[in-house]
Amino acid sequence: MLFDVNLNSLQTAVTPDGMRSRVAGAYSTVNYGIRPLGAVVGGVLATFFGLRATLVTAAVGGALSVLWLLNSPIPRIRSLEPGEQLTLHGGAERAGRS
Repeated sequence: MLFDVNLNSLQTAVTPDGMRSRVAGAYSTVNYGIRPLGAVVGGVLATFFGLRATLVTAAVGGALSVLWLLNSPIPRIRSLEPGEQLTLHGGAERAGRS
């Protein structure tokens, strides 16, 4: 839930008004559409390698999934005021929505 609140706030702030429903729809389609595939893969892994190995693999994969954020500007965003520059920690700036 903590991730969803932050993601939705950021997504709303940086997406133009006319594209907001399309972005939300695409995100929901990918997010909810991949879950059945993950369930099937988890079941197959548990069948062949055992439940304990599958759960350890899922836990390690979940912990490592944060690595993609290391090079992303998202953790450095400090301001989301409408009409202003998005201020990134470290002095870099990105254009805000108009």
